[in-house]
Amino acid sequence: MNWRKDQYVTHDKKPQWGVGKIVDSNSQDFTVFFADSGRRTFMQLDAPISVVSADTPVTALFDHLAPSVLEGTERFHPLSECVERFKKIFPEGFYDAAYLASDVAVGERQYKLAASELAKELLAEAEWRRLSDAGQFEEICLRLGRVESKTNLLHTFEKIKWQSALRDKRLQRPLAEAIFGDLYGVGDRRDRFEALKKVLGEAEGCAKWTVATYYGFLLLPHSRIFIKPEVTKFAALACGWDIQYNSDLNWITLSNAEKLAGYLAEELTRRGMPPRDMIDVQSFIWCIEPKSYA
Repeated sequence: MNWRKDQYVTHDKKPQWGVGKIVDSNSQDFTVFFADSGRRTFMQLDAPISVVSADTPVTALFDHLAPSVLEGTERFHPLSECVERFKKIFPEGFYDAAYLASDVAVGERQYKLAASELAKELLAEAEWRRLSDAGQFEEICLRLGRVESKTNLLHTFEKIKWQSALRDKRLQRPLAEAIFGDLYGVGDRRDRFEALKKVLGEAEGCAKWTVATYYGFLLLPHSRIFIKPEVTKFAALACGWDIQYNSDLNWITLSNAEKLAGYLAEELTRRGMPPRDMIDVQSFIWCIEPKSYA
């Protein structure tokens, strides 16, 4: 059989490799990227490969494969390996006692959940509208600052710049309106994000991924992910997912990072470790980066 590019296959003797996609093929050999093993090359003749049935579920990863992983210039870490790394820290996964510890130096979830609950109390859509209609933009920014101070998600330098921007009376109304629009606005999500990006660019040192995704992560934790650049880039490449990262705020990176988070949520659920929300997914992303818990 002459194997062709874009066919979905499995290895007859390595079912643990999962479904693979043929990513390159010529008359002599062909290369398959397996969801749980990475790149493998076989000779065209007598390869222990079978075509998957039409009803076999295919991971979304195959539509977002990073070129550097396909080319072998970046190491691919199968998700099973990433799960093992996470469980070395928290053996019981997202329900491990240490993971759920309230001490921010130990636990991963509780302090983020506490900040999320505070954000929902202070900045729920109806309350935000009430304050905005009353022209209380300074109060909104005060509350934004209170919420941010409850976590260590922003770097110290970012905290200083962001808290300073929230105290700047010239910026309070545009910041309050842009963040509200991104979170609760109507119309195209991309347009709302671009509006937020523009306003953050007017606040010195605040056009950062951490700032741009912080409040969505806390107020909409079932759909929004927090982007901590280095750990998010590691997780993306480790999983072979191309988020097309750019340090400048842009819709393509954001969209791909959110799709990565959705993929991880689905795959972790399939593997028996279902996350409750993106707080768990973000914690997973943070913990699998080797330097995070070195």
